[in-house]
Amino acid sequence: MIAVLVSTHGSSANGMIETVEMICGKQAQCEAVPFLMGQSLDDFQQQIEQKLEKLTRESSDVLCFVDLKGGTPFNTLVNLVSKYPRLEVIAGVNIPMLLTTFTLRTDDGNKLNDLLSEVIDVSVKSIERYNIVSIMDNKSQDEDF
Repeated sequence: MIAVLVSTHGSSANGMIETVEMICGKQAQCEAVPFLMGQSLDDFQQQIEQKLEKLTRESSDVLCFVDLKGGTPFNTLVNLVSKYPRLEVIAGVNIPMLLTTFTLRTDDGNKLNDLLSEVIDVSVKSIERYNIVSIMDNKSQDEDF
């Protein structure tokens, strides 16, 4: 199974995992590492490395989700890719992305590249804009049936 690490500024990493687990159940090989206000970079990196050590003992591939490209969680994990060559970092974590990951990362050999392709596709497709014009347009299209 592909391991998952979610790291964000503040506690949203824990909240996102909890939200997705409400939908698809408790997840194994999944860790959250929040970067907290006032936390030192050394302390944060140490927490990340402890979680990665644990996850890489159980799985060769680790998929890491972060909130912002260029933020501390992103930079910390990107700097660790050379130490953990089977680590992938994806910025812009959201609920559909995690839900897809948790439902498709199976023990039957689902490959990381295949999973990443699906995760990114679902994430982009989950972005929708709604306003009064789009709602009215959809209603008029529905009436044509």
